[in-house]
Formats: sequence, C-alpha cells, structure tokens
Amino acid sequence: MFTHQDLLAFGRRYALDYRFPDCAGSGNILQGQVEEFRLRPGMQLVCSNVRVIEPYESSSLDPAPLSIIIVLQGRVSLTLRGETVELSEQMALTLSLEKEVQFDALQQAGQDLRVLTLSLDHIALDQLQAPIRRGNGWFIWRLPPHLYQGLQLFRNDMSLAKLYLEGLSLQILSQGLKLDKPCASVCEVRIHPKERLRLERVRDRIAAHPQAEYSLNELAQTAAMSPSSLRSKFKACYGQTLFDFLKEQRLQMARDYLLRGFSVQQAAHFTGYSYATNFTTAFRKHFGVAPSSLIR
Repeated sequence: MFTHQDLLAFGRRYALDYRFPDCAGSGNILQGQVEEFRLRPGMQLVCSNVRVIEPYESSSLDPAPLSIIIVLQGRVSLTLRGETVELSEQMALTLSLEKEVQFDALQQAGQDLRVLTLSLDHIALDQLQAPIRRGNGWFIWRLPPHLYQGLQLFRNDMSLAKLYLEGLSLQILSQGLKLDKPCASVCEVRIHPKERLRLERVRDRIAAHPQAEYSLNELAQTAAMSPSSLRSKFKACYGQTLFDFLKEQRLQMARDYLLRGFSVQQAAHFTGYSYATNFTTAFRKHFGVAPSSLIR
C-alpha cells in the first residue's frame, strides 16, 4: 500500500510534485507494486503494477532528455504546455524535455494501472548512440504486436532477469525512436476537451461491439464531427487510425474465441469477417502466428 507520504517521498527522490485532490480520503493512494531497475548508467526502467485507490496528480519540472511511457493496462492522462493526450492499453509516448517545462499526469481512481517508463540521460544516449532529437516535445505511437506480446511475459512476471529486462528496454528504445520525425512541441491536431469526450464515445462503441459493421459517416455522426475531422482527431488522440483500431479490436476478440476452443471459421464469423482467408491473413500479420495455432 502506498500512502500520501510514500508518494511525497518518491517525489522528493525523483523531483516530482504530487497533489491529491481527494484530501478527505483514507490516505491510501495506491495498492500494488512499483519496481525500479537500473539497467546501465543513466538508464532505468520503472514498472508500476497498481490499483489506484484515490486520484492523484503529478508534475515534473526537471529536464528529461528521453522518456518512453508505455501503458499495458488502464488509462493515463498527460499534459504538456496545455495540450492533453490520453494513453490507453498498447499505446506509448516518447518524450524529450531539454528545458524545465512542466509535464503533468493525472491518474483516475478505481482503475488497475500497469505502466512501464524507460528513462535515459545524455550519458546513456551517447553510449548507445541513440539518434535523439534535441528540443521539447513528444509523439505518440502504438506498440507493434511482437513487442506487445513480449511485454505480456514481463507484465505477468516482474522478477525476470536483468539481462532480459535490458534487452526488452533496448527494443522499446529502438521502437520509440524509429519514427524519424521531429517531436512537436504540441500535438499537430488540436482537440478540445469536449471533442475528446465524443472521440471516447466512438472508441468505446467500437470496443464494446467490434464485430458490428461501421461506416465512417455513421461514426462521424456519433462524434458530431465531419468524417475528415474524425479521421485526423482520432489518430491524433489515440496514435492509430480509426479503422486500424477497429481491426485490432476484432482480432483481439477473435483471439479470445480461439483460446476458448472455437474454430477459425467461427472466430472469423463472430468478429465480422466475411471470409476466413482474409481473417487468417490479418491475424497472422497482427500476431505473427496462424490463428489455428491457438486452438487447443
């Protein structure tokens, strides 16, 4: 159990300012575990596997040459210079702060949160010859299937050997720097908080019923936006296109059906695929294995 005082002590150690909106609460903020692994000089991986009991906010004012934040479960709201993004499962953010710019995070109560944060200072970046761009900014990206699957092992076992963790961290670093684009100081597409709520409505609708047939115009009406605005703002908010998210949700549902013993044809049909061959191709591309390999 982590109390207000535990987080304040953690904040003094890492130059973080913690705030607790629910001052009338029990004083217990988190339940679970937070582990730190120092992989090499200037390179550390912090792994949080907690349940948020009371909401809390945090701010960092120290420069951060490179940080990569990965969400494996739950949702994290992050704000930089007035721009806010929300990271959900399988999303990541690469952050570079050369100057003292306030970077805020908000954790909502009542959720299970699993987050990895990989941080490197200039010494570690120089040793690794990492092609980091100088300046302040961030960009959002989506974990590729092979890396996400590798993280599932770590997600379930935080006692893995240091050598494995360092290899995993180097994969995260490589992927987090792969997008050869400048970090923007703010998101290229500005999204009003009310628009975020409507985007969330679209996302929740798809996640609840990925097998349904959707059209862009229909989803745009749900979001009260034009189709082009929905396309651009959904990608800016969640790091992937609307229909990539739909495909991913269908394939995740199909994977669950296969693990429960349904046939490939049944899993394809139940998740909205008209042809099992198309489903098999998409499944293999996403997960790296044939769907038949999951049938027990």
